[in-house]
Amino acid sequence: MILALLMVNSMLLIGTLGTAQEEQSEESSQEEPEGEEPEDLWSEEYINQIFPWGGNDRVQFNEYHDYFTMKARMEQLALANSDIMEFHEGMPGGTNARGIEMDSVSYEGTFYRHASPWVKFTGGQDGVQGGECNDFVGDCGNYADRPDVMLVGNHHAREWMSYTVAMLFIETVAYYYGMPGEDNDGDGLIDEDPWGDADGDGILDDDGDCLRLNASNQDYNGDGIPCGPGDLGVDEDFSEQWITDLVDSREIYIIPMLNVDGNRYDREEYCGETAWENCRTSGWRKNLRDNTVTGFTPIPDTDESVDEGCDGVDLNRNYQFEWG
Repeated sequence: MILALLMVNSMLLIGTLGTAQEEQSEESSQEEPEGEEPEDLWSEEYINQIFPWGGNDRVQFNEYHDYFTMKARMEQLALANSDIMEFHEGMPGGTNARGIEMDSVSYEGTFYRHASPWVKFTGGQDGVQGGECNDFVGDCGNYADRPDVMLVGNHHAREWMSYTVAMLFIETVAYYYGMPGEDNDGDGLIDEDPWGDADGDGILDDDGDCLRLNASNQDYNGDGIPCGPGDLGVDEDFSEQWITDLVDSREIYIIPMLNVDGNRYDREEYCGETAWENCRTSGWRKNLRDNTVTGFTPIPDTDESVDEGCDGVDLNRNYQFEWG
């Protein structure tokens, strides 16, 4: 009798396990697929962030520009795009808005003696060579009906990424201006995912391709926001015509590295090229103005070296009231 009961219980248990396994198998078969891989959607160039203008690692933004390579690249691009872009070494000088007489040396750093190089974009009509000219700024291409836009990087010497953003803007405009729409990501479509939330639905990924990826690939830049700014498949196929219209209707001034003195000191003396790995106090922030004083009279350092405890000014805190 006991043996019979054990056999019945065993059969019931086996039946229950079998039913549970069948239900689990059915649930598994109904689950959504894990998602697609980047290679299923886009070109190798887009996936690996290879920019179409070619060039070395600095031009491809795999390494940071220094002052010299940045300036050389700005000159090169301006020469190749002279109808819409003009390079300027610095400012020529003249009487400024406060009535102070300036010259080109006035705009140089006090330590390395570099000015802050900049470029101007404007197109349409006669482009950057036409319009009115401004002797103080040293530029032409001024049109009364066009608003001015200024993008300035590297107020703080240690913020290398800030001038990288400005350089990427310059590269993008110089390359894509006047170009017909093209497939920027290799998915066979054109202008399907412009910058920002173009359709106003609250989702940056306008064409939904990032959302088709498996979860492990949706946060490409590692900022913790899946399918957010900077991730693969977000804002990847912008409108070339939009860039052209932007340049034709505005005067755009780009100063990638305002604080040349501070940046050179941060990279060459204070921190070095591996600053993010081993730099003390997070890097040099200010410029290199000589702040050595005796009483009330500034005097130069006798050894012409930087006094890290005293010298320098934070450029981001020294604009006039209501500037801009």
